[in-house]
Amino acid sequence: MNACPHFSLLVWRVVDLKTVKMTRLRCKSWSCPYCNKKNRDEWSSHLKKRLPRVAVRWWFVTLTAHEHLRDAARSLANIRDNLDRLFKRLRRIYERISYVRVYEVHKTGAFHAHLLVAGMSDRVLVERAKNGETFFRPKHEGTGGRSWAIKTWWKKTARNMGMGYMVDVKPLETHQAAVRYVLKYLTKEAQAFEFKHLRRVQVTTDIGSPSRKPEAGWNAALHVTRWDVPKGGVLVDLNEKIRIPPEYWQDNDVYPPEVDR
Repeated sequence: MNACPHFSLLVWRVVDLKTVKMTRLRCKSWSCPYCNKKNRDEWSSHLKKRLPRVAVRWWFVTLTAHEHLRDAARSLANIRDNLDRLFKRLRRIYERISYVRVYEVHKTGAFHAHLLVAGMSDRVLVERAKNGETFFRPKHEGTGGRSWAIKTWWKKTARNMGMGYMVDVKPLETHQAAVRYVLKYLTKEAQAFEFKHLRRVQVTTDIGSPSRKPEAGWNAALHVTRWDVPKGGVLVDLNEKIRIPPEYWQDNDVYPPEVDR
């Protein structure tokens, strides 16, 4: 069946006096093979539209958990506990930071965080305040002073927060390349984990999520009944891509039949 195997409800609507269309609702779980593909398609379409509107240049960043925290629960907690803090520091340097975050489970069981980030410069200026504290500013072409590569800033900052020493930061040529990197880590294999209240994809508000607003006129139910279809009308099963003729209702009261449930 070309539908989510875990569906519990379907939706249907009258198209005209002789046609009713129906489709099964999805569970939308990333661990479901059917919904994983649908989720990826939704995010692919959304990011292809949004990323070039948000920024021209994107960076791909990989963060690892501390090397002594390699099991799933502790490595994930290590990254989650520090990621927001890290972005707060990044926003002290840059006025506007946009990002997409996804997780991957390594074959060892440890979590990694993969990020698309926009709004950064190649290097940051390293300066010292009057109280002796070190702070950073964006380094633009032509500006002098002591500076770090942006990769160095990420490595040192992540390590300072107690995360892993392995950090990768590289610029991407196009937004198409950025989308490919995200989708690579949204496969069923990379997303084969279940943690309550864990977002598989997290984005800044300027990027947003794919719209899933239901269209008006759809009715939710367990079945379509003979009384929902106009007399002599045809029911179109959009998942199976078949038409249920009027003769079907001579011997059945509902579709799909109970035996298929």
